Amino acid sequence: MHYTVKTLLEKGKSQRYIAKTIGIHRKTIRRIKDCIEKGKPGPEPIQKERLLDTYKDQINDLIESGKTSVLIHEYLTKNRDVQVAYPTVVKYVRSLKHKEVYIPLICEPGEEAQVDFGYLGRFDKDGRMVKVWVFSMVLSHSRYSYNEIVLNQSVSIFITCHIHGFEYFGGVPEVVKIDNLKAGVITPSFYEPVIQHQYAEFLSHYGSSPVTARINRGQDKGKVESGIKYVKNNFLKRIEHSDYYRLGKDLREWTDNICNQRLHGTTRKIPAKVFEQVEKQALIKLPSERYEIYHTEQRKVNDYAHVAYKYNFYSVPYIYTGEQLIVKSNGCLVKIYRGNEIIAIHSLYHGQGKYITLEEHKPPYKQKKSREYYEERITAIGDNVRQFMNKLEQVKPRHWHEMLNGILSLEKSYDKESIDQSCARAIAYGAISYREVKNILENKLYKEQAEHVPITNLGGFGHKLKIYDKL
Repeated sequence: MHYTVKTLLEKGKSQRYIAKTIGIHRKTIRRIKDCIEKGKPGPEPIQKERLLDTYKDQINDLIESGKTSVLIHEYLTKNRDVQVAYPTVVKYVRSLKHKEVYIPLICEPGEEAQVDFGYLGRFDKDGRMVKVWVFSMVLSHSRYSYNEIVLNQSVSIFITCHIHGFEYFGGVPEVVKIDNLKAGVITPSFYEPVIQHQYAEFLSHYGSSPVTARINRGQDKGKVESGIKYVKNNFLKRIEHSDYYRLGKDLREWTDNICNQRLHGTTRKIPAKVFEQVEKQALIKLPSERYEIYHTEQRKVNDYAHVAYKYNFYSVPYIYTGEQLIVKSNGCLVKIYRGNEIIAIHSLYHGQGKYITLEEHKPPYKQKKSREYYEERITAIGDNVRQFMNKLEQVKPRHWHEMLNGILSLEKSYDKESIDQSCARAIAYGAISYREVKNILENKLYKEQAEHVPITNLGGFGHKLKIYDKL
């Protein structure tokens, strides 16, 4: 203002003319003229203290915490008893906010794709009206786009659309920038996002990685948001029907023949030409096999070291009891993860109410040992014990393991030779059970010579009862 007044005065303009021209009072013009004549800088503008300056720091804190002008006005009038009108608060808050300067995000060929959903309205599908969205993937360098009609924004749909997009491009970008969608992001944080487990695994399969846009920062994914607007304003406004199936075909034709063939408003280039000439070669090659999509859920391990999935229970290693794990199924297998580590795999059981348990998941002392394990332990005690095990298998085919564990536990109190002789006596009397061997040991009956007793096939009940007195 000082230099403007000086210039106009030098041109011979009157103070009245200058005041009218630049919209300030003549007294201000006079003060500026006096300063010019005395060779001093222009007078400092008179700063009037505003009503809300007293609460400036508190208002700044409220702005930083995300409070709106409505909430700030409510705080001032109720908590601070400030008599101020709402428009005054709005104007003051606006003056405190610094206008953000955006830096253009320039991406190299093949570096980035941006994805998002946009709502298109309701369309007729098989006789009923359904909500329809468009999934859009835009390559940030060329602005070459892939668009697909969807009925929801589930994880499986989100990933399937990505696969179709990558195959449409014939390659994969280094990173995919996503909005804070539930399908892709669990905790919306730009600096440390917890990417949805299956989505992160999917991108890893294709050699790419996810990047999330910051909350309330539309410019971070402005390319795909502009792409969604273009779909709504250029494609959707051409549609004069409500047929869901026709809509999908129309969108594919529009994407190929109009969207990717237009002169882009920002780059002033045709996306399809830039893609074919530059970006296509820079994309990561597609893997030899498509990613297999699994249904994914989070489950807590119960006290039996099992997780519930579709009305059945599947075992995990007992050390994970009480933890939250991720369960994934493709309709044939059930895979259970702790973070990115797979800890159990089961075949999917199609019935209900069944416990599917792997022996290795049980605590060691509860695991059912193999026959080879028992045979090795028993042979080390003696040949009679090995014969006793063979007969025990015949007599108790379902419970011989438990009884044999009892025989092995006798080593804690008795020597191997005594156990072996006791088993020989038990065999001689046809008393094939752990309890009888233990009784022989406790009463030291193994030192007596056993009488010959003919063995019948009556489970021991065909003998005279006095025989058992001799055991």
